[in-house]
Amino acid sequence: MQIRPALAASIAVMLALTSLAGADEATVAVSSHPAGAKVYVNGYFKARTPATVTISSATDEARPYLFSLHLPGFKKWEVNVQLAAGQNKSLYAGLERLPSAVAGRTICIDPGHPSETSAGTSGPSGVSENQINWAIATKLRDDLQAAGATVVMTKQSEGEHVTNRRRAEIANAANADIMIRLHCDAAPSSGFSIYAPDRQGTRYGVTGPEQSVIDRSTAMMGPFYEGMKSVLTGTLPGRGTHGDSATYVGSQQGALTGSIFSEVPTLTIEMCVLTNTQDETFISGASGQQTMVEALRAGLERALGGR
Repeated sequence: MQIRPALAASIAVMLALTSLAGADEATVAVSSHPAGAKVYVNGYFKARTPATVTISSATDEARPYLFSLHLPGFKKWEVNVQLAAGQNKSLYAGLERLPSAVAGRTICIDPGHPSETSAGTSGPSGVSENQINWAIATKLRDDLQAAGATVVMTKQSEGEHVTNRRRAEIANAANADIMIRLHCDAAPSSGFSIYAPDRQGTRYGVTGPEQSVIDRSTAMMGPFYEGMKSVLTGTLPGRGTHGDSATYVGSQQGALTGSIFSEVPTLTIEMCVLTNTQDETFISGASGQQTMVEALRAGLERALGGR
């Protein structure tokens, strides 16, 4: 088959443009141990390891590009790489673990529901909050224990019914450094949020928590939120920090029941909006659950250690 001269000329021009576009790019294959580190180039997020990063701004003259790897619990890793158009390079980072703030701490994990309040919400495809809370809680427990923390669970099986008062009593008996109550929200938005007692409430004739618990919980909430945000940015939006009084139950009785009976710092984490289709898909998968565990660990590290 003969190609007409005009068509042949057009093809030649297209091939030349394609060649020029390819020549302007450099690529860097980035891997790390552990994997899953965020890769930044000159301060801009590109991918998670392992990944091949394309540098479209490379020119014929080599110039430096700053590669930074970030993984919660590990020291930031950085290196300047000289890159010119058309070059292909590879980087490997053996990440150094930071001293953990959770080591030696007693952490109470409270997988929310079922309780006297409700059995929890569910997602559009039928995934139950109870199921998600338990799955994340057990994975977080294993992660924290491996880091040297003593972990106390408020229930021993997914379907175990425990009242919110009893959950607080379990954390109190363990003299926990912090109690984190894991939940999923039902709302018209998307993302994660954190609640702490901001005033006393009354339930079953008991008024609490003490002001010292309110103060310590509030002081931990901001760092915890920022820790989670450092992992979830670009994946799940943050919906802010709030007082218990902003919740329906808190607005009725002053504070959440678990907070009223708490003698230790307590935070309620709404890990996602389960009624949102995208949030449900994220939190239902193994990758999303692992990311959430990393986010909660990062929150604990900052809340307990200030890093």
